[in-house]
Amino acid sequence: MIREFIQKEYGESRALEIYDEPHRLGQESSLLKTVREGVTPALYVGHATDFGRMQQKQVAEYFETVPDLPLGLNLKELGFQDNNRYFHPITVIPFGVIYNKNLVGKDQAEKWNDFHTPEYNGKIRLPDLERTISKVIVGAMRMKYPVTYEQFLANCFFKGSPIDVVNSVDEGEYHYGMVNVAFARFSRLKNTGMLWMEEGAFCMPQVIAVGKGKYDKVRKIVDYIFSEDIQNFFALQGFIPAVTGEVPAILHQDRLKLIWNGWEEFLRATA
Repeated sequence: MIREFIQKEYGESRALEIYDEPHRLGQESSLLKTVREGVTPALYVGHATDFGRMQQKQVAEYFETVPDLPLGLNLKELGFQDNNRYFHPITVIPFGVIYNKNLVGKDQAEKWNDFHTPEYNGKIRLPDLERTISKVIVGAMRMKYPVTYEQFLANCFFKGSPIDVVNSVDEGEYHYGMVNVAFARFSRLKNTGMLWMEEGAFCMPQVIAVGKGKYDKVRKIVDYIFSEDIQNFFALQGFIPAVTGEVPAILHQDRLKLIWNGWEEFLRATA
C-alpha cells in the first residue's frame, strides 16, 4: 500500500527508492549498514530494535526528531511514546502463545513463569533466535526471570519462520509455540488455540524514523501511514493501531493486556 502511494504521489522520477529488508539471518541489517556508511534513508518503516544497537550520538546525528504524531491515549499512558522523538510507533504487534488442542488438556500454562520449569522441556517452539520476535521474548525473559531464564532456553527449540512454528504446533510436533498474532491465525489443520498469559502479552512496536533534514520530503508518506486506510489495515491483522491505541475485537480485547516497561528496557533487552 505504501509502495503504491509513493508511485502515485512521486511518480517514476526516482525521487524515492524503496528497499525491502529481507530476512538475512546472521547478516547486518540494512539500517545499521546505512548508518555506518553515513547515508540514512529518508524514511525508515520497521522494527525499532536496531536503535538499541546504535550509540545515542549516532541516532542524533543521522535522524530527525519527528513532530507530535498521533498516538492513542492507552499507548501514551503505557509509555510507547519515545521521549527523544527519533522514532514513533505506527502500530504495536502483540505476541501470542499458541497450543495444540490435542496435546494440551485443561492443565494449560497460565503464567510466563510456567514455561520455566523442566516439565516443558522440548515442548515449546519459537522462530530462529535472530528473528525479532525471538529476540524480544528471550530478552524479556532474561530481564524478568534471571534465575530461571536458562531453564526457559533449554525448554525451547528455535528454528525457522513464524509460520513454521504455527505448522509444527498445528501438526503436533510441539505443545506450544510463540508467534505474533497475525501468524497465529493460520492454522491449516485447526488444531491450535490461543493463550493469553496472566501477566499480559509481550509485544513489538513498529515505528517510523526520518533521516536528518528529510521530513519535508516524506511528510505525505508519514501522513498516509497514519491515515484510516493504513491504521485499519493493521487492526485487521490483529495489530493495535497507533492512532487509536485500541485492541482489535479479533483479539478478544477483554483478555489482552500488553507487557511494556518502556523504550529503554525494550531496546536494551533486544540489543
